[in-house]
Amino acid sequence: MLLSAFPSPQPRLPLGTLGAEFAIGATFLIHIAIVGYILGAAGIAPFMELAGRRPGASPNCLRYARGLSHSVLYLYSFGATWAVFAVVLLTGLYGRLIGTLLNLLLLPLTIAFASFFVGIPLLLLYVYGWDRLGPRLHLAVGLTFALIQYLFLFMIVQLDSFALTPGTAVSSAHAMYSPSYPWLLLHYAGATLSWSALVLAAIAVWRARRAKTEEERQYHTWTSRVTFAIGSIFLLAQPISGFLLAEAIKTSSMGAFDNLFVLNSGSMFIGQVGLLAVVVVGANLVFWLHRGPSSGPGAGLTAVSLLGMAGTALPAAILPSGLIWLRYTALFVAFIATAINLGRYLMEVRRGGAGVPLAPMVPRAMGAVAVAALALTIFMGVVKENAKLPCGIDAGTGQTSCLLSLHQSAQNFNAPPGTLP
Repeated sequence: MLLSAFPSPQPRLPLGTLGAEFAIGATFLIHIAIVGYILGAAGIAPFMELAGRRPGASPNCLRYARGLSHSVLYLYSFGATWAVFAVVLLTGLYGRLIGTLLNLLLLPLTIAFASFFVGIPLLLLYVYGWDRLGPRLHLAVGLTFALIQYLFLFMIVQLDSFALTPGTAVSSAHAMYSPSYPWLLLHYAGATLSWSALVLAAIAVWRARRAKTEEERQYHTWTSRVTFAIGSIFLLAQPISGFLLAEAIKTSSMGAFDNLFVLNSGSMFIGQVGLLAVVVVGANLVFWLHRGPSSGPGAGLTAVSLLGMAGTALPAAILPSGLIWLRYTALFVAFIATAINLGRYLMEVRRGGAGVPLAPMVPRAMGAVAVAALALTIFMGVVKENAKLPCGIDAGTGQTSCLLSLHQSAQNFNAPPGTLP
């Protein structure tokens, strides 16, 4: 009786088509940035604590771990509230789309949101248990909280990969076997740990410049160098997971692949590579100049990374299709140079140079890298969403064809007979 009381579904969006797209896009991009920071900070904090528990370790490790845990606590409730707002907005504007996906992927999504019942008590125990719990128990709580947060990511990515490359089966049990799932998960997790650490490094640089005592300045300088190294390490893995993700999309959903590189997002992909070039070259500048210009190989490695990223960003009109391998070669060379430069940077930091004042140009370079890394993550999300149009699953037939057109997804969701009690 309740269902029959509703009028026939009307393909009408309250804010208009363009307005609805902007409303959903902006809301979810803000949500992804907040959640990405929480995931990154939650992943770094317990390992920073682990490093600080070792004999002879720097006291900065424990101080930084404590600070990260508090920052997660401050953002956690706001992030969860914003997520509810985003889901309500998505349900109201695209009822049939979200209704279809929630019905198909009810199991992993239930696990994802149920994880909050475990994660919130663990977070409170971790934040307020620094001086009350034993070191081993406190560390175990922090690691468990981090695992719970990444369990949420594991479940949510099932929805994303399922819509991108659904494969042959339409069921929640098979969602994690979507062809793109493992590589999309690795790409998300690595990107989250990378950009959040790079942003934390830029924040630490800003706080070092505002420090009122030498002790505070040294601490924040140490923090900026260490977190910049963490972000750069995870950055190096991104081309590998990104290449494997692209290959999975190409072999399982050619329409989505064409949208990604040729049609809807073809020109945007060049912009994405440009942002990646800013991150890579900026990171190399930091590695080379963080203690002032040196006579070592840092300048040469930075130049190689610049040339490699320039070759990677060459438009298709300049690079013939038969020489596409040159693009991959240029990217490989740029990242090998970056890896070598990062290795030199890590050795210098390990020898006790983490608290040494940064060269004048380096804070600006760290800030530029952080902004570009965050923009790259958001931009990548836009590009990937465009790749889903019009590829995905057909809820009626279960075939790999079209997820839902804009016209269809604007309709109300009608549950099949027998689905509701």
